[in-house]
Amino acid sequence: MPASRLAQPAPLRALLARGAGSAMVSGFLLVALLTMVGKIVAFAKDAVVASKLGTADDLDAYMLVFGFFTFAGSVLGGGIPESFVPAYAELRERRGLRRAYRLGIQCAASHFAALLICGLLLALAAPWVVGWATKGFDPAKQALAVSLLRGLLPFLLCFGLAQHLSTWLRAGKTFLLAAASPMLVPLGIVASLLLAGDQISAWTLVHGTVWGAVAHLSVLLVAILRRLPRKVSWWRCSLRHWEPGLRAVLRNAVPFLIGGVAFGSAVVVDQTMAAWLAAGSVAVLGYSEKVCAIVLAVTAGPASDVLFPHFAELVAKRDWNGLRRRLFTSAGIIVSAALPMTLALCLLAPWIVRTLFERGAFGPQDTQRVAEVLRYAAFQIPFYILGTVAARIVISLQASRYMLTIAFSALFLNASLNWLLMRPLGAAGIALSTTIVHCISAFATCATCLIVIRRKEAA
Repeated sequence: MPASRLAQPAPLRALLARGAGSAMVSGFLLVALLTMVGKIVAFAKDAVVASKLGTADDLDAYMLVFGFFTFAGSVLGGGIPESFVPAYAELRERRGLRRAYRLGIQCAASHFAALLICGLLLALAAPWVVGWATKGFDPAKQALAVSLLRGLLPFLLCFGLAQHLSTWLRAGKTFLLAAASPMLVPLGIVASLLLAGDQISAWTLVHGTVWGAVAHLSVLLVAILRRLPRKVSWWRCSLRHWEPGLRAVLRNAVPFLIGGVAFGSAVVVDQTMAAWLAAGSVAVLGYSEKVCAIVLAVTAGPASDVLFPHFAELVAKRDWNGLRRRLFTSAGIIVSAALPMTLALCLLAPWIVRTLFERGAFGPQDTQRVAEVLRYAAFQIPFYILGTVAARIVISLQASRYMLTIAFSALFLNASLNWLLMRPLGAAGIALSTTIVHCISAFATCATCLIVIRRKEAA
């Protein structure tokens, strides 16, 4: 290598690649680092919101509507993008990059149309949805929630389409922008609060959320457009002639949508059943989940995002031995890395909870309750990560119907184990139930991977 090239300043990705030894590991470290920064920005946003609004009715209504839209956006944003990556990788391998780009454009257009239809239906059904979800609100607060729901509809469109564009960038193994751009949403909220001064209401949060989501989508859109051909003839061809793989993407997206509802409903089931226990059990369960979510955000998310395009590429090349070897290697690394974190959470649970939460109305007794639940919930971490990574292989193999079966089986098993374990153990029983379900689901998903790979080899 020439000395002049060595003297050039290397970008962050190259530095991480040298330190980690491989592009895949460097991609994981990069995504994990940016995810952690994003969590810090989100915590800072929450602190600013708490200092400005406290627990006012406006914030109550906004948080309910925003939580609903986040769940809806995650479900709608996980259908077409998830089924898009394997088809994109195979088309790129077999037919070339331009055909793959055409599939990306048509999938993005289809996804936006689906989001727009769902948004219009939500706008029409807003009074019924809010009335069902906010039975404890007074009429004025319900009316505010309805108007906020309609005001946040642009966020749903931008958030959902940004999910697709982020997945497209990760399919091309470009992780930096996809991992960093979500920070624009909390930054938009903070900017809106600071600009509003003392005239702050729920609409201040709505405006900040919408403009942050618009900025998030715009950055990703510019990055995608810079990659695409600029010839008018190519665009005309892409918009007129439908890519045959689009039908398979849309067909495979349906199980992801249904499976996303099943997986998302597990949290609702846990919280609902925790409400049947002693007072404060829902909050205790929620605090323990927040601690586990911090660890999962910098492990499961980056691991699945970085490994997904590699899995899809191996499937496109029909490298079944390489795919099987990558599964075993990933499983070994995950268990080796996650087990120490799990044991640390179990041993240091009281200190961690005390450091994060014990102040004001949150006293030592609350710390003890949350730490007890956290010790059970922490053991889900290695199984959750392993299941998430194995699910990416199943998706890459375009065998999403198996994930649908696993999702609904896990939901039923979760509710059943909650019923059995929460009586003797309380909220800790619900946490233990979640751990058992993730363990069984992870092994079932890994077994499904091996079975499907064996069938592909035989074919």
